Amino acid sequence: MPDNPEEKLLILQLSEDSRKIARLLSNETSIKILKLLNKKSMSAGDLADELEVRLNTLKYNLDSLLEAGMIRVRHIKWSRKGREIKVYEAVEKVIVLLPVKKNPETSFMLMKLWQNISESLEGQKIPELS
Repeated sequence: MPDNPEEKLLILQLSEDSRKIARLLSNETSIKILKLLNKKSMSAGDLADELEVRLNTLKYNLDSLLEAGMIRVRHIKWSRKGREIKVYEAVEKVIVLLPVKKNPETSFMLMKLWQNISESLEGQKIPELS
């Protein structure tokens, strides 16, 4: 996991981007993917098997989660047939929705808040939201 607080904090003003994130987080398959990847890194094939969904459905959700920065490719392994297999992991990220336009001062204050929260919770397990 990255140690850079900027990679762990996503600040969005209410916009099309924030609507995309909200749709993504209201999608049952996306939430199941995030929960699994929060426990361990997995390939698309492993995720599809675990969730009992078709690979193309899973791929759509993975692409959306990647685009939103909620997951990332941890590493790439190779199949026996020489095919590239991406192994995904969840990104620990706090999402803040702002009803006003994002400005440097607000971003700085939120970044400092995140740093303080991170330091105070260091080593503690954060409870999972359901």
